[in-house]
Amino acid sequence: MLNPNLLVRLFTGYIIIIMVSVTIVSVLASRQISKNSLADIEESLSIRSQLLVELAKPTFRNLSTPQLENIQETIVRLGANTQSRLTLIAPSGTVVADSQQAPQSMDNHAGRPEIIAAGKINKATAIRFSQTLQLQMLYLAQQVVENDNVLGYVRVSLPLSTIDKKLADLRISVLVSAIISAIIALILGFYFVKRFSDPLTKITRVAEAISKGDYSKRIVTTHKDEIGLLVEAFNRMAESSERRMDSIVADKNRLAMIFQGMVEGVIYVDETNHISHINQPAAKMLNLSISGAINQLVDEKIKAKEILSALEQAISTQNIIKVQMQHGDSIIKTEVIDIYAAALNNDIGEPIGAVIVLNNISELAYLETVRRDFVANASHELKTPITAIRGLTETRLDDKAMPEEIRNRFIEKIKVQSIRLSTLVADLMNISRLEASKSVPAFKPINLTQSVKCSIDHAWNICQEKQINLSNDLPKEQLMIEGDSQEISQLIDNLLDNAINYTSSLGNINVSLSRDNQQAKIVVKDTGIGISYNQQQRIFERFYRVDTARSRELGGTGLGLSIVKNIVEIHCGAIELKSKKNHGSTFTVYLPLI
Repeated sequence: MLNPNLLVRLFTGYIIIIMVSVTIVSVLASRQISKNSLADIEESLSIRSQLLVELAKPTFRNLSTPQLENIQETIVRLGANTQSRLTLIAPSGTVVADSQQAPQSMDNHAGRPEIIAAGKINKATAIRFSQTLQLQMLYLAQQVVENDNVLGYVRVSLPLSTIDKKLADLRISVLVSAIISAIIALILGFYFVKRFSDPLTKITRVAEAISKGDYSKRIVTTHKDEIGLLVEAFNRMAESSERRMDSIVADKNRLAMIFQGMVEGVIYVDETNHISHINQPAAKMLNLSISGAINQLVDEKIKAKEILSALEQAISTQNIIKVQMQHGDSIIKTEVIDIYAAALNNDIGEPIGAVIVLNNISELAYLETVRRDFVANASHELKTPITAIRGLTETRLDDKAMPEEIRNRFIEKIKVQSIRLSTLVADLMNISRLEASKSVPAFKPINLTQSVKCSIDHAWNICQEKQINLSNDLPKEQLMIEGDSQEISQLIDNLLDNAINYTSSLGNINVSLSRDNQQAKIVVKDTGIGISYNQQQRIFERFYRVDTARSRELGGTGLGLSIVKNIVEIHCGAIELKSKKNHGSTFTVYLPLI
């Protein structure tokens, strides 16, 4: 709304104009009417005096007593009828007759101003105070002339109070008319002012709504004049603005969705080095909050020297700058981020800021490290049995006279190394198959209770040879899961092999199976050498060993637990490890039941 209200301001101005105009017109009209009324009264008195002249001539010719009595009665009657004072005065100033007083009681009127003036100019008026009536009076005196002889004077008078009352009545009539006219003018004025201001008020209200983002508002009007044209133009402008704003908002939302959907971090820095936009991945990489970073100086919120240096170089050279940033204290925790910085210019080449793209390649770097380690470890693991087999074979072939007993021992070692090589190749093929498989496996119902029992039976003899106490806690019910029976058996076998390999003689291994809500829970607990906390972070990596010397002595490949983890994930399960150095380990596997 307009402040103050447009209607109030316009109508107030209109009221002032009307009141001033009515006042001026009323004053002028009152004056003119008063003037005209006085002229009319004087004209009326003049007419009365003319009639009185004709009536008074016979009396002035014969001033006998009967004649005077008759004229006195006539004058009294005429004065009452005309509501005026009528007086006949002889040339000497003696009052001959009067409508309101006895002539004998009245003073000589020869010195009255109106009589003196009438004696000079035939007819004269005067306003003065009457000593006889004790009233302010308007007098009109006229000569009574016959054959150029002045016979006397007639005088007609009215009290000014009567004249003032008539004038007051006229003024009241003028005032009432002016008030009625003013009221009618104000009503009409209010209608027309409101008709004029309503569209402007609506335009103002809609403009305020548009300024607040509501572009759907429109103005309805029946005006066909310039205001109607203004309203139509405003509606067209609002409609056009709504379409443009919808397009801008759609583009902005689309761009925001693209930014938010990007795995890369994106930061836009304006020409004043303030952060205008930052998406969630960038905020996460730099440990920032989006709301706390927007509109802040880039060098105040971002402390990474690599980013600030790349930004400065990109702006100064107008080229795309690529650098890499690393931070962390281990291979697992190290983050590697590729930084791309590029300056931005508008259509006329003026700088409008720069954009920074952060690509977290930590996982790729880690996978590359794992790949190199895998190749190195696999090469080393394969080289060990191959070297042993080759050495034993060459020794056997070079020594033709080797005794039978030594020859058999060499052949036995070759067999052991070939078995180790075969096991290593089989494990490599298994883990390669498990990690490479992207299709949904054709699972079948499996009696998990029976699978665990079979694995315990297979490990029983080995435990007896190593003097390890193997116990179990299996349910009487059949726990059924969906899966690959061969892989499930391999999972349990690998957990048992791992426990047997790292548990000394007279140690204990316990295998339990139970129902945990809608999951089967397999627990393999041993009293072996245990695993430190730092080693637990890498225990499921390929070729990683807790005790490298002992593992190789026992023929381990370092792939068993990595295979276990892959099988668990393929079967939509989970695996947990709880261990403490020199206090044994507990592996817990959860698999969904059917």
